[in-house]
Amino acid sequence: HKETTVSNYPMLSSLAGIELHPTNDDDGMTLFPKLEQLDIGRNPKLTNDSLPDSFHTQFPSLLELWCDDCSFGPTIPNTLLQMHHVHVVRMTMNKLEGQLEQGIGIKYWNHIRVLAMDGNKLDSVGKGIGRLEYLEKLHLRQNKLRLLPEGVPSADNTSLTMLCLSSNLLTSLPKSILDVADTLTELYVNGNQLQTLPEGLAQKCTWLQKFNVAHNNIDKEELLPKDFVMRFGLPDVVSGQCTKDDACVVRLEGNPMAERRRKAYLEEEKAKAKALEMERAAAEMEVDSDDD
Repeated sequence: HKETTVSNYPMLSSLAGIELHPTNDDDGMTLFPKLEQLDIGRNPKLTNDSLPDSFHTQFPSLLELWCDDCSFGPTIPNTLLQMHHVHVVRMTMNKLEGQLEQGIGIKYWNHIRVLAMDGNKLDSVGKGIGRLEYLEKLHLRQNKLRLLPEGVPSADNTSLTMLCLSSNLLTSLPKSILDVADTLTELYVNGNQLQTLPEGLAQKCTWLQKFNVAHNNIDKEELLPKDFVMRFGLPDVVSGQCTKDDACVVRLEGNPMAERRRKAYLEEEKAKAKALEMERAAAEMEVDSDDD
């Protein structure tokens, strides 16, 4: 990494992998007035204490902030929250814990379009997420979320197309997920502990193209809402995918219901193959007997 200075990069529009050094300069000069993308990811030594309080003042035009694979936590550094114009924030595989900053969507990052917080230890999110009208993609995979509050997402999330909640501890989904039915095209809730799905989800989310519910705890066919079965059908006995709606890929493999169907099918096929083998053996014995 090379230390950046005003003389080195006065007009940058993108910057990746800079080495950060707190500064005691008090001359009021902005180092990167035109910078729109900042990538400081893959720096595991970067912690909240690594950033000076005035860090955000050096990037007044910043639109994209990438901080993947650092060590920020247990909360988001306040100086990063002060970057009010960002459209993209990626802070995956850091050390965030507890509740995701409640102020997001209320006083921080109101213009955000992509928010990625995968691979942390977040156990809840604030309702401010439901106020983000420009939010298009929300990534919260591989955390410790047990539930989403009603209102996340909400009707105010008028741009939301992708919701990624895989590999958490969710036992249910909020009914307010139906409030983004007009825009949602991808929903990933695989690897949770869901026992059923909200009524009306399949019927109202008409634009849904990818719906992954694999590896949850849906135990019986009766636990699937009627509108789900009507639109997508039951899972294929081999693949676990629901294929009735050609426009949407629906995955249910790994759920107890789907695995029982698969096991029963395989046992039935095995029994058929064994019976066929026995018939062939008997036929061969008959032929041998006739020859004698």
